[in-house]
Amino acid sequence: MRLDFNVLWVEDQPNNVQAQKLAISNAMRREGFCLSVEFAPSVDAATQFLSNDIYGDHVDLILMDYDLGAGKSGDIGLSEVRNIFQFKDIIFYSGRATADLNEMIRQQNVQGVYTSNRGDLPDSVVGVFENLVRKVLDIDHSRGIVMGATSDIDQVLNSALCKTFDGGRDEDRSASIDAVKERADAKAEQFHEALEKIKGISHVEDLESHHAIYTSDDRFRLLIKLLKARKLHSEHNQKFNEYREQIMPKRNDLAHIQVQQEGFSRKFYDRKGTELTSEDMRSLRVSLLEFKELFDQLFGDDSS
Repeated sequence: MRLDFNVLWVEDQPNNVQAQKLAISNAMRREGFCLSVEFAPSVDAATQFLSNDIYGDHVDLILMDYDLGAGKSGDIGLSEVRNIFQFKDIIFYSGRATADLNEMIRQQNVQGVYTSNRGDLPDSVVGVFENLVRKVLDIDHSRGIVMGATSDIDQVLNSALCKTFDGGRDEDRSASIDAVKERADAKAEQFHEALEKIKGISHVEDLESHHAIYTSDDRFRLLIKLLKARKLHSEHNQKFNEYREQIMPKRNDLAHIQVQQEGFSRKFYDRKGTELTSEDMRSLRVSLLEFKELFDQLFGDDSS
């Protein structure tokens, strides 16, 4: 599960479609997805890209311009792309009338292609995007997307923690290890108390409230402690706190939701009995996307 939506854009003049790209990106971000574009300047470049299984299988949508300069035209490209991926969604666009584009598609005998005028391209892409992700936007599938995305963030967290630890002074690293030991002692006490409480349960449903020892929250708290010691990224303290205090509890709730079946529909409730809606999941996806991008910015390969 991922929050990115990958588009292979076959266009020999990518600078001319930056406005369309921005409009598409903004629409997708409102749903909690990040537009990722790979531009191919020609049909041959596009088919080479798609022929690589590592990349081709991760393309969600292909945009094919008709006029590609001196190389093969887009209608020829449709046929070649369809030979590689039989069911990949394609939008064929041009400044020409869509009736002309539809006739080209008919002549090439290519199925399953959308057409769009260049000026209407953002609306066309967003329409196809919404159709493609509609299934995963229901709460059942959004739950999986959110859990997958937070797992990715946890991996970045672990990497950031090690990087920040390695870059600190000896006394900072020593203090960090002491903090881990103190947290472990506190956890041991909590664990002992939890074991005693488990021994005293009267029903197996009470077991649900006893879980986790050194959690993602513990690692995140340690990272914040290290960052403060090194006086790093203090301008993002509010974002860090919001993630710990607001986003992490919501994502943790998803592991313990209750489901009520009503005919063909399913309703979902958190541990407090509050119903989770599609809008709740959309908001959570947006928050996760924004925080993941912040983490990538701060703790990418080039950061200290």
